[in-house]
Amino acid sequence: MRQTSRPVRMPASRSLRASSQHSGRWKVHFTTVPGRVTASAYLSGASMSALQITVHEHDDDAVLVLDGEVDIATENDFRDAIANAMEKHPGNRIVLDCAGLAFIDSSGLRVLVQSYRNAGEHGCVLLIAAPSERVSRILRVTAIDTRVPVHPTVEEALAACPE
Repeated sequence: MRQTSRPVRMPASRSLRASSQHSGRWKVHFTTVPGRVTASAYLSGASMSALQITVHEHDDDAVLVLDGEVDIATENDFRDAIANAMEKHPGNRIVLDCAGLAFIDSSGLRVLVQSYRNAGEHGCVLLIAAPSERVSRILRVTAIDTRVPVHPTVEEALAACPE
């Protein structure tokens, strides 16, 4: 089911507690614990979020676990999460764990390419890990997999030599 309401922008940082905010029909839920931030945006009353992003820190690298869909409604959340990871981990790997990513549309692909370009400015390396067959096909058809390194697992992406 495609959602057409306006996207919700997530604040850059939150305190170490769970909270919820309402913005019109959208509900945003934040949970933060040391080394891990979870934010999800979904329609109020809906049982499943459109996109949930969890950040795990591995040494100096960051792994963004994506669960749900990246589309026009969630592209700002996706962009902000990657930008925040680059600011917190300059000169390191930013791994996008796509095992739980069900779909990414053209707006999400645009954010992915822009973020890949911006990673160089921060001295970071942006990597994709564990994409589903559907997401792999989208990356292959758009030739994004020829620009952004794709690895079968998060562990392999974290072990990859920086380019």
